[in-house]
Amino acid sequence: MLERVRVRQARDCMTRYPHEFSGGMRQRILLAAVMLLKPKLLVADEPTTALDCVVQKEVLDLMRELTEQEGTALIFISHNLALVAAYAERMLVLRAGDLVEAGRVSQVLSRPQHEYTLNLLDALPKRSPAGTAPAGGPPILEVSDLTVDYTVANSWFRHSHLRAVHETSFTLAAGETLAIVGESGSGKTTITKAILGLQKPSGGTISFAGMDLARANRAQIKAARRRIQIIFQDPYSSLDPRMTVEAIAAEGLRLDPTLSAIEKKTRVTQALEDVGLGGVYARRYVHQLSGGQRQRVAIARALVMRPDIVIADEPVSALDVTVQKQVLDILISLQDSYRFACLLISHDLGVVEQIADRVIVMLRGHVVEEGTRDAVFDAPRHPYTRRLLQAVPELKGNRMDGFRIETRITPALLDNFRYFDPELDGAHLPTLAEIGGDGTGSGAAMPHRTAIDL
Repeated sequence: MLERVRVRQARDCMTRYPHEFSGGMRQRILLAAVMLLKPKLLVADEPTTALDCVVQKEVLDLMRELTEQEGTALIFISHNLALVAAYAERMLVLRAGDLVEAGRVSQVLSRPQHEYTLNLLDALPKRSPAGTAPAGGPPILEVSDLTVDYTVANSWFRHSHLRAVHETSFTLAAGETLAIVGESGSGKTTITKAILGLQKPSGGTISFAGMDLARANRAQIKAARRRIQIIFQDPYSSLDPRMTVEAIAAEGLRLDPTLSAIEKKTRVTQALEDVGLGGVYARRYVHQLSGGQRQRVAIARALVMRPDIVIADEPVSALDVTVQKQVLDILISLQDSYRFACLLISHDLGVVEQIADRVIVMLRGHVVEEGTRDAVFDAPRHPYTRRLLQAVPELKGNRMDGFRIETRITPALLDNFRYFDPELDGAHLPTLAEIGGDGTGSGAAMPHRTAIDL
């Protein structure tokens, strides 16, 4: 069964532990375990929420293939309407425990009847009009040739080093949103850990506001950390359940000597009002809030420090589309107000397309493509970027004409580049070549570059 779900070296996997596998591989093994029982009914409850879009497609294709071969009925529970449209035959729409609409997927999408269904479809991520980053001003963050190695124990006395991030460089300006996308294990979160000082870099430099963090003294690092805040993926596990919302938001200000008690109170009140949680919400606890409200608390906790940089690590992956839209709208509005730079870590390309100015695509620790959002999404060059975009089903349409499922069509490649493949060329570094619409240098302020093998 492990071979049927395409687990490589299936026999060797028998003696390994779950933490030794990637998220996608763990989901394949779980699928093998349940299908081994030859069930008549399989209930898949958000089976791919934490997976990147390529692995997500592989797992869902595999699940559909196995259930069809075994004659197993499948109940697919998801807040991702595009996946429902691509993999389900019939759909039920629930709201607050009530069934509000049901029917064949094509019928519900082409002629939705209930207002809640229409609101769900209207809340789908859409590309914002502006596709360029703010111009002018020095970058607030400069990462140059960053490398990160992890120590791996081979035996009791022998260790080796695994390079998680190869030479990576980028800048981030005030008011700009830079998205880093890629599969699980591509190095996205490792980069953020290095910026936050939670993981020691093996090489390269990280400069914040002109200061090299590796050479900074303790006081400078402490001050820098107040100006770089993070919004975690799961607010329920990252917020203290013993503290009220007000206390959670105020926690970062406790050791700030520049503010009086009254000023701290005013700052906290303003932060909670900014995210729509003023008044009675301040005295509530985390378990008394919905998922979207908890994520708003996480945003308030970050922004109460008036940071220069906010790192958003999968900030809306666990939320349904309507709540996701509310949280993203709040984040965009507050960025306009406070002009903080945002480093977005996400595998949800719909979210990236909605709010990012620039995009970096990573694969196995290498940057394989970078450029403005419009350049990367409309004219992807690297085969991995193209595969990412084509793996995501999209719902297109409007209230009047209905909605339909589409697969993104990427323009045909007309160049003769040999694109970098970490599987084949991982022993050496790729060359990031600047390209334009015809494969030549674009000369733009934010060049579109892709990894090629010279």
